This record gives sequence, structure tokens and C-alpha cells, in this order.
Amino acid sequence: MRPGFVPALGTPLDKDGNLVEKSLRKHVGDQIAAGAVGLLCLGSMGIEAFIRDDVYPSVALTALDEAAGRVPVFIGAMDTSLARVKKRIAPLEDSDAAGFVFTAPFYSPATREQMMNFFKGCAALTDHKILLYDLPVVTQSKITPAMVLELIKTVPNFIGIKSADLVMFRNLKRNPDVPEDFITVYSGLDSFDVAYRSGIDNCLDGMLSCTPKNTSRMFKALEKKDYGTAAKCLDNITSLRDCFIKNDLMPSFTHSMNLLGYEGDFAQDYMSPITEKAKENVKLEMIRIGEIKG
Repeated sequence: MRPGFVPALGTPLDKDGNLVEKSLRKHVGDQIAAGAVGLLCLGSMGIEAFIRDDVYPSVALTALDEAAGRVPVFIGAMDTSLARVKKRIAPLEDSDAAGFVFTAPFYSPATREQMMNFFKGCAALTDHKILLYDLPVVTQSKITPAMVLELIKTVPNFIGIKSADLVMFRNLKRNPDVPEDFITVYSGLDSFDVAYRSGIDNCLDGMLSCTPKNTSRMFKALEKKDYGTAAKCLDNITSLRDCFIKNDLMPSFTHSMNLLGYEGDFAQDYMSPITEKAKENVKLEMIRIGEIKG
């Protein structure tokens, strides 16, 4: 995958939990127009773990159809068991997805052996490529460099990992057993400009999906080695994220997406509606960082 940003797309749903297809298509098209080099559909920000089983394939297939091969589309398939993963990905086996993305099984911590059994089992369920998402804050289980190296050697369709572990990436990039085309996508948003200067040139995060102007500007600046401008853009993106956190993360994300012109609810269905004060706070921050006009 060429250097650049890979937004974790939001998933717009109506009040009954069904996909708002028009909204997702616009979202995909706008991200590609902004310069995205790939897309993650149904990641954490895309509330993959929370949507209905019957809605899941329609989200993935809509994103793939709208992307139409312009950029690779990776599909999140995180779950708690191999049986549930199989049910998720089976309808997509004939699709042109660039790969399925898996975290460690969540809900309860897993041992190293259990994690390896899970990852190898996931890989055996599909002819597609697979990538891992190192997300210990959610899964309670940390993927290590040694695990990655073992999977590279034993799982032919294992092609990459997303992680905020810069030390892991440093070790992998220096290891001769790691293929040159092995994908390392950085999810440590706060330090991405520093990571970029050390050779980590792909960033994947949900905040990129609601900050296309700042994200595009940041990567253009990085390509020109204008690190001051890049840092300011990254500060804008993380500032908006911090605003979301202060005002209830996912409802705030929904409001930001609505302000950008994407219909639907992007939050879990048990979330409380965003308050009017929080709406105003999010809007003002979106205006301040230049994502929308005042």
C-alpha cells in the first residue's frame, strides 16, 4: 500500500439500525477525493461489533461498490469466537475486499496460545488476505512482535498489522524475516508526525474520517517535509477528538459527520442523544479547525 492515510469509516444507520446507503456512499467518495490511499470499513469507529449480523454485509458491499477499485478496502471482522467470525465474513468471501482485519478476541483476556489459535483460525476461514489490529485497551490482550513474526512464517495470507506500538514497528522493519511489502499501519494518532519521520508512512484512525481537510493538508505537508504545518494539522485533529471525548465520544462523532453532510446515526444504539450544548461545542471546534465554515 502506498504512503498516506487510511480512514476508519463511520457506519451511518437509521433509527431501526439499518444502513443509510446514500450517506455511506458519499462518505466513501469524499474520502477518496480527499486523497485516502485505502479505507477501513467496519472498524472500531464504524461500530462493527455493535451492528446487526444482517446489516454487516450490506455495509461492506456498499463500501466496496462505491470505492470501485479506486483504493483498497479492508473490512473489519472483529469478534469473540471463530464461529462468529465465520458467520460475519462468509457472505463477503466472493467480494473484492483487500483483506479482513481482526483484533484479538475480546470480552475476556486471552493467553498467547489462545490468541495464536484465534488468528490462525481466522486466516483459515478465508481465501482473502488478513491483517491484525493491535488494540489491547479494548481486547485486554497485547499482540507482540514475536507473535507477528510467527504468523508471517506460518500463515501465507497474513499481510499486515495496525498498531500504536512504535517499538514493535521498529523491530519489524529491521527484521530480515519481514517481507518488504508487509503492511504496518500506525494508529498512534497523537505521535503520527513523529512516527512518519522515522519511516512509518501510513496512518489509520477513525478521526481521519471526520477531518478530511486537515488530514489531506497534513499528508501534503509531510510529503513536502513541512513538518510545522503537518504538526498544526495533527493538533487540530487531536483537538477535535479531545472535544468529542469531553462531550461524549460517539454521539459527538455522529454530530460532526452530520455537520459534514452525512445523514444517519454513527453511534451505538444505546447511546444518549447529544446535548444542545455539546452540539455547539463540536460545531465551534469544527469551525475553528477549518473543517466546516462558520
